Amino acid sequence: MATPQQPQAETLTEDECWRYLESAYIGRLAVINRAVPEIFPVNFVPVDRTILFRTAPGAKLNAMLSSTPVAFETDGLGTYSTEVWSVVVKGIPGQVPEGEAPVELADPDREPWLPGPKDHLIRITPTEVTGRRFPVHSRTRWWPPLDFSSDWT
Repeated sequence: MATPQQPQAETLTEDECWRYLESAYIGRLAVINRAVPEIFPVNFVPVDRTILFRTAPGAKLNAMLSSTPVAFETDGLGTYSTEVWSVVVKGIPGQVPEGEAPVELADPDREPWLPGPKDHLIRITPTEVTGRRFPVHSRTRWWPPLDFSSDWT
């Protein structure tokens, strides 16, 4: 008995990955903080094939300053929500010296979601950039997203 052909994920080239990174501004940063994995949402800017974001003192900054490799991921929906994509950047974090912030960070749409000073500019220098894209089927099974938070109150 034949089974229907399942859609295959398409591996993205590095150039395609960077084009997707340039179209996004929210991602997830995965770090190891004192031997414990943690994930943080961050607003980011890709500049010269690096990932830049601002942060405040705390667990995220401590993990960044340890120079332990990190992973960064962002994803999105393609045109008409018929395909999805995901890009992962693995690399080495480091603090950008004061006065060396690129002009791209002045974009008002790139402000952090959480208010408060974010005095530390971090750069992730990639060691690996990978991505994939694949068609979405049965869109009615996952779209529109359900908000269960009203059930919690």
